[in-house]
Amino acid sequence: MHFKEQSFAAAMEICSESELAEVVHAWIPGGAGYVVHAWAEVEDAVYDLTESERPIAKADYYERMGVQPHLTRRYGRVEYFTLMAETGSFGPFDTKFFFANQTSFLPQA
Repeated sequence: MHFKEQSFAAAMEICSESELAEVVHAWIPGGAGYVVHAWAEVEDAVYDLTESERPIAKADYYERMGVQPHLTRRYGRVEYFTLMAETGSFGPFDTKFFFANQTSFLPQA
C-alpha cells in the first residue's frame, strides 16, 4: 500500500451520506513502513472508495489492510465535520500522531 491522499476525500463523501458513519484515520502497513489512510465505517461495514465501490466487512478489511486499532483515530460525524471546518482539510487532524504521510518506523500510540 502506498499513501493515497484521495482516501481522505473519499471518507468525507461517505460520512456526508450517512448519519451513522464514523471516519477513521490510521497508520497502516505500506511502502517501507506505514502510511496514513482514511475510510468510513457504518456499523460493521467499511467504505473505502480507494479500494472498492462496495462495502467491505470490517473484519475482512482490517485483516487485509493490517489495521491495528491502537494506530487509529475515530471521528463521529459531528466531530468530523467540526474538525474539517476548523482545519480546512479532510484530515488527518491529529497532527502529532500523524506527523507525516508515511514513515519507516511504527508511530507511538
